Amino acid sequence: MKKLRKFGIIMLVAIIAVSLLYGCGAKDTENESAAKDPAAGQESAGKEPEPEVPKAQAYGPYDFNPDHEVYEIVEANRVPWQGMYFTETWSRAHIDKAIKPNNVKDKVKVGYVTWNNSTPFFAISENHLKSLCEQWGYDFVSLCSNGDLNQQIANIENMITMGVDVIIDCDYSVEAELPAIQRAVEAGIPVIGYGLVFPPDSPVITTSACAYYEQGFLVGMYIADYYKDDPDLKVAAIPGMIGHPIGESTLNGFLGGFVYKRAINMGKPFPEREDAMLYGYNLHQEIVKNARFSDPDHGWEIVQSIDGYWSQDGGLAAMETILTSHPDIELVWTANDIEGFGAIQAMENAGYEVGKDIQICSVGDGMRDALQLIKEGKYLCITLASPYTYVGTCARLVYRIFSEGFDATNLTSTTYIADVLVTKDNVDEWMTDDEFTTLPDAEFITIGEY
Repeated sequence: MKKLRKFGIIMLVAIIAVSLLYGCGAKDTENESAAKDPAAGQESAGKEPEPEVPKAQAYGPYDFNPDHEVYEIVEANRVPWQGMYFTETWSRAHIDKAIKPNNVKDKVKVGYVTWNNSTPFFAISENHLKSLCEQWGYDFVSLCSNGDLNQQIANIENMITMGVDVIIDCDYSVEAELPAIQRAVEAGIPVIGYGLVFPPDSPVITTSACAYYEQGFLVGMYIADYYKDDPDLKVAAIPGMIGHPIGESTLNGFLGGFVYKRAINMGKPFPEREDAMLYGYNLHQEIVKNARFSDPDHGWEIVQSIDGYWSQDGGLAAMETILTSHPDIELVWTANDIEGFGAIQAMENAGYEVGKDIQICSVGDGMRDALQLIKEGKYLCITLASPYTYVGTCARLVYRIFSEGFDATNLTSTTYIADVLVTKDNVDEWMTDDEFTTLPDAEFITIGEY
């Protein structure tokens, strides 16, 4: 069994029509307090107010400036910022989540609602969750919507009718599913999110998620170091889908990470990390508008960006088009390794030597075949998004709540799995006989216990 590293970064975020930045502590007026804290001003007669929770500290491998203007942009447009290092500063204990401090019971029926079980990642997610439930003696039921949002909502409501004890929701649309989740909680069924992050003021216990933006940032920094002696880098991008929060956040993070490290290598570092994040976001907006940008200040450009829809066929088609228009590119960034497999196929079909004529890097998912390509020198780097750890986090929380009596009434809204960047230097550590590797267990954090 490989040696697993411990990660001490607490990463919390709220994305997609959710409120990201909250404050705690005394405010000048009652109205201001109510505007900052969803619980403020809502105590009924005879009910004591919630105890004040100490302000959480910022965690992360950089100096943190919560007053930077970039967070105003995050507040206005949350789509490209899913999975940033951040902290919550107010208690969630007052939110009804259909759980008590102790919920131990003999028989547990777990309901799993997912929008996809056809790809390797999601198929493994469902099978692994089912296997863990069987191991613990839990009943397991699963419903898949196959990308139909109306069916996804109906499946959550079907779980209520089926009388499950807990719902794990591999969500398709945060906003659209929240009303059904609220109905489940009102029926006494707690909900754990899996994937896209639910708002901190939602009744979801927590969401198991990847820090998509930060993973993109890691890849960007690595690429900036790899090409530190290249003054005119030509890059192509194959995002999952512009307009999708994961598709935009991984790309946005990549851009921010690249310029952050590129500026350091040029001897002209940004005053704050947030300045690089803002600069990268402005480049990202150029891609959204024009599918390209040129950044002479940092000696690089993305010559073309074409969505690959997280599929091998999509990566193949996008790369064929890119090579027709820009045969001299040096690097292609893809939204996941499956897109990368398609891009590699297109490059090889066109006579390029992958890893020499053109390099490739990706954010997720970290399949065994992708790690093998890193060993062979055909892939520069990739981040990991293990379905075993990802959905396993949800399963472990169910076990802790119903079998161990864990108090989950005031968890942070998001529980992030570890960020791991795999390169030629550490690929052997993460190679596995399974289709995906396994990451260290995520830590469940109670607000106020940082």
